[in-house]
Amino acid sequence: MIGARGCARRLGWPGQAPSFALLLGLRLANALLVQTFIHPDETWQSLEVGHRLAFGYGFVTWEWRHALRGFAHPLLFAGVYRALRVLGLDDTFLITAAPYVLVAVIAAAVDYATFHFARRVAGHEVARWALFCSVVSWSMSSGVMRPLVNSAETAFTAAAFAHWPWSQPQARARSGSLPLPLVFAALACIIRPTSGALWLVAGLVLLVRQPRPRRISRTIRIVSTAAVIGAAALAAMLAIDYVGYQRWVFPPYQFYLFNVHEGLATWFGESPPLYHLYVSLPILFTSMLPFVIHGVYTAFCTQRVTCEPAVVALGASVLFSLVGHMEYRFLYPLLPIGFVYAAVSINALATQKTARLIALLLLLTNIVPALYLNLVHQRGVVDVMKHLRQGARAGDVSDIGFLMPCHSTPFYSHLHVNIPMWFLSCEPPLTQAALDSHYWEADDFEQHPAEFLGALFSESAEEASVRVRRSKPSHLVLYAGMAQRIHNVLGDLGYHESARFFNTHFAGDSRRQGDVLVYRLSGTQSS
Repeated sequence: MIGARGCARRLGWPGQAPSFALLLGLRLANALLVQTFIHPDETWQSLEVGHRLAFGYGFVTWEWRHALRGFAHPLLFAGVYRALRVLGLDDTFLITAAPYVLVAVIAAAVDYATFHFARRVAGHEVARWALFCSVVSWSMSSGVMRPLVNSAETAFTAAAFAHWPWSQPQARARSGSLPLPLVFAALACIIRPTSGALWLVAGLVLLVRQPRPRRISRTIRIVSTAAVIGAAALAAMLAIDYVGYQRWVFPPYQFYLFNVHEGLATWFGESPPLYHLYVSLPILFTSMLPFVIHGVYTAFCTQRVTCEPAVVALGASVLFSLVGHMEYRFLYPLLPIGFVYAAVSINALATQKTARLIALLLLLTNIVPALYLNLVHQRGVVDVMKHLRQGARAGDVSDIGFLMPCHSTPFYSHLHVNIPMWFLSCEPPLTQAALDSHYWEADDFEQHPAEFLGALFSESAEEASVRVRRSKPSHLVLYAGMAQRIHNVLGDLGYHESARFFNTHFAGDSRRQGDVLVYRLSGTQSS
């Protein structure tokens, strides 16, 4: 379509393929805009662990103490932090900015691989639209553009998609061979072992469609190639986790025991069976979703574009739905497939006039929410850490307590000062048998905040009803909604409000209502 081609040129993508340097430049600019905190895992399961590996201090959550997580992903950020330490730059703004340079590389790799994936299965014009969808998507610019394990998994998955031997209805030329995409798939599984569900589906689809002539020999070759690469990946995973844990462990097995055998995945929230269908997909694709659906329909009806990626996405979504706890970010690896089919639809519908309208629609419905999520929503929990870092470096902040739902803010990865800090615990039980008697501080505090604080800071063991007593820190951090409930108690304990940071216009969790407040203990230096 002339409109599609013209739109691509206006976006600065001339020629047959985009420049990775250009895409990286766009994502670096994108990284400058990420000033909020959406998912706890974006720091607690990546930056915080990497910071501890590089600097020797940092908090590790219960998953790491019980070997449910693999070290491959945090090691990437540990390398960034180690480089800053060697260069003497870790006390600069780069301590929080540098990890996002790596994230920008990851996101740019997704963009780049999505273009080549689309070009292989649908041609150049569809590939340009797929790239456009990837670049403007809020799921990319505000989701994948965070240091989540799902982001790195998506990059390796997109690279595998770009080289995977998809069926070609129009005998379109193929590039690459099976070993290369399997290597990328293996890397995705090393980073996040649950990615294996997606590649199990892709492998089964590949085996089923093998032509009858020489089917047995082809199947043996595919399975043997996958087995060799899979064994190498397993060995690499074991070696990496041995380095991280300093002992031989197999996190996927521990993950299985907790989430499946003990059935405790729902501790973090129980999702309905069709969650991914009517929650995850609409959230991920927003205004692109009608184009995604129409693109799959168009591919099926015209037989000009393979439907195999859609089958793989559907099968993987079903497998990902078998666990009780689901989040939309678990489907990030399926984003490239959605972008390809959205592009198939747009390329079929677009004329010179409608191409601009479609591009404008996608821009407005993705860029605006991305800017809000990156610049406004839940920025107070990041701003408060900047404030506390300045105070800690100046010697005005000696220790900090967080009277908030656990993991509400970043931690040492953003403070980068080795002072005592604590937060209210929320660790799950490790067995179903311990579920009824399990105690967690965050819930106790939420139900009885005044009594909890009195006992928490009590100097008398007889008066204390909580499991852990603590000395009063120089600073407390909490949400304004809770501060209203315990304002008088905080005053009686010697605390007064010293700083306030806007956090969000709306909170999905009633425990996180209002601004983020800092309370200072009287008699300590002003921060």
